Amino acid sequence: MPGIEYNLYYTTREKMILLTCSEELKELQSWKNRLEEMVVSHTIVKSQKGEPYLKEGQRMVKGIDAINHFLNQYEKDVASWNQDRCDMWFFDN
Repeated sequence: MPGIEYNLYYTTREKMILLTCSEELKELQSWKNRLEEMVVSHTIVKSQKGEPYLKEGQRMVKGIDAINHFLNQYEKDVASWNQDRCDMWFFDN
């Protein structure tokens, strides 16, 4: 069933973070480490052209400052998602 494999790949790829930047960019290793620490699906595409950009689904940000801002917010979102939030749940006895 090659069609199903393709659809699964396409669906997964649409939901991952795609970071495109030059190999020589000093921020690349830091960004890679941050994405790996968050354990989020991501792909890094090395390119020699243009300014770096990050894409997640339909959202895209360009430039070093914008990518850092995106990752800062993403780290906050991941941390709050992983917090123990027992106070948020109500259970019937």
